[in-house]
Order: sequence, then C-alpha cells, then structure tokens
Amino acid sequence: MKAYIMLHGQTDFDAEGRIIGNNDPSLNDAGREQAREAVEELQTKGIDMVLSSPQKRTMETAELIADGLGFDTSKITKGLKLYERAFGDLDGKLISEVDMYAMSSWFSNVATPNGETIKETANRVIAYMNNIVKIFRSKTMLVIVPEHVLRVLYWFFNGLPEFGKEHSIDIKNCKVYEFDTNDIPAEIKDYQPVEKEPEPAEGNDDPGRLLSQNEIDALIAELAGG
Repeated sequence: MKAYIMLHGQTDFDAEGRIIGNNDPSLNDAGREQAREAVEELQTKGIDMVLSSPQKRTMETAELIADGLGFDTSKITKGLKLYERAFGDLDGKLISEVDMYAMSSWFSNVATPNGETIKETANRVIAYMNNIVKIFRSKTMLVIVPEHVLRVLYWFFNGLPEFGKEHSIDIKNCKVYEFDTNDIPAEIKDYQPVEKEPEPAEGNDDPGRLLSQNEIDALIAELAGG
C-alpha cells in the first residue's frame, strides 16, 4: 500500500526562518491555504487513514485536509512518537544564526544544547513507523509531520542516507511525497536504535569519535590546500 508523507503548512516561524522545535505555533493564513490546495492533489490517492504528529501545526493541517477529503476529523490518528525533534536552547532561534547543516547531518550527529541528535529522533520515529506499517499494512495513509520527522521518514522509506546526501531532500510546506509501504529497506525493518556517541573525555582527542560537519569541512579544506 501507499504512504503519502507531507510537511505541515506554513507557520509564522517558517516565514521568519526560525527553528520551531518544541514551540507549538498555529498555521498562518498562507499555511492554511497550502493545506486546502493539497486536497486537490490528494483526492485521487485513495487515502483511507490520516496520521498526524501531535503538534498544533500538524493537527491543524491534517484537519483541513481530512475535512476537504470528506473524512471525519475526529478519526485522525495522532502519532505521539512523531513529535518534532527537540532543539532545546535553540528553539525559536533564527536558522541563519546556527549551523543547521551540521546539526541535521546523520554522520556528525550533533546534539543541540538540551535537545536531541538526529539519531535520537530517528530511534523513536523509525521504531514507531515500523509498528504502524505492520498494524495498518492494508491502509493507504497520509502522514503529516514536522520537518525533522519528515527527514527521518524519507530515510525510513529510502534507506539510511549516504554520506553527503542526507540534505538532498527537497522539503517544502505541504509538498506530498509518495512511498510504497511494501518496499521498506531491510536495514530499516531490522533497525536497531543507535546509541548516543559518548562525549570524549576533556583533553582527549578520541580518534574514534564522529567529527562535526565543521571539522569535516576544515579537513577537506586543509587537504585541498596541501
């Protein structure tokens, strides 16, 4: 069966270029219009289940679309493990003020202050979706989620990212991604939660630790210069 995955409609945080994280803004007027416009694309998809992250922005998007498709909005399934990645102290910050490339990299796996790494988000999202696909294997589902959960779901259906390709996803508000739930990669079906990499002891440059994206870029620049 099919799964149609989409990012919620626009909020003022999106329009301002801010990290939403655990903030819970409503859709703005543009976001509500995006959700209504998505109905036309989804009408012919045979959707018989709507699953949403628990945040206000995703539930509001789901309700607008479900209503447009003629669904009872009270029957929307709330995916309690599909909440947005926690960005801790960075919640509400302008994206331009932080290194989002490094923080969204599967390989550098940078933890935000008092927040989650991308792998910690993946641990709960992948485990949850593996169960959802097993339980609702005969359903064609629409899944509405926040940005970093969408990123993980893209990997869920395509396999874990290759180095340098984890940012190749074209993420836009209310863009619909289509996947076949029968084609989930074996590595995802057998996914084991990734333990958080231990912090190296102070003053100990552990050669086995994962490098941050800034460190990787610096090494590439050094090699290119040499």
